[in-house]
Amino acid sequence: MSMSGVNFVIAVVQRGQSDSYTSFFHKRGANLVFSYLCEGTAQKKALHLWGLEKKEMQLICSLCGAEAANGLLDGLVKEMRIDAPNAGVAIMLPVDCVAGVSNAQCMPDGFGEDDFKKKVEEMQYSLIIAIAEKGYVDMVMDAARGAGARGGTVIHAKGTGARLASKFFGLTIAEEKEMIYLVTGREGRDAILEAIIEKAGPSTDARAIAFTLPVERVAGFSRL
Repeated sequence: MSMSGVNFVIAVVQRGQSDSYTSFFHKRGANLVFSYLCEGTAQKKALHLWGLEKKEMQLICSLCGAEAANGLLDGLVKEMRIDAPNAGVAIMLPVDCVAGVSNAQCMPDGFGEDDFKKKVEEMQYSLIIAIAEKGYVDMVMDAARGAGARGGTVIHAKGTGARLASKFFGLTIAEEKEMIYLVTGREGRDAILEAIIEKAGPSTDARAIAFTLPVERVAGFSRL
């Protein structure tokens, strides 16, 4: 378990408990804390939000030092009981470098790029982020579920810089989009990613693109 560097912590909790969790983040030394409304992918034929019942949810995230991040994950389980049924889920992602934040740091002294790559390669979980046209969450989730995904969290988003983004991604993002977050074991990542692109990718009405991020720790995923 890494105790140096910077991490990004994401927690999805019941909306009625969001204030308690936000206070907990601050109490545990997280200074940059953000909160967003989100919803599950649960439909009659689809999956529940990261294994949770379909209820109003809040996504809380924070950028903090690795010691504070590990403390957050420990406390979310031991103090907040996020691992209780339908309480919530949390993940911790490694951050390569941070700029523009007071007291932020990149990789600690003596920790090189090769060390970071090795650390990432050893991580057992991945976060898949898919960006699709509004109204096509079910198409993305049906594809992901067919490849073994359990569930996802949806955030409604609106892109900026459409002209430049279209050249880079091959799609226009000025309109409203759906961002779908899915957590999976590393061994199932590629199959889910390929299924999303094949069945809900740029050649379909969903026009989804997808990418993955390594996950260092998880909490609340009892059956992941």
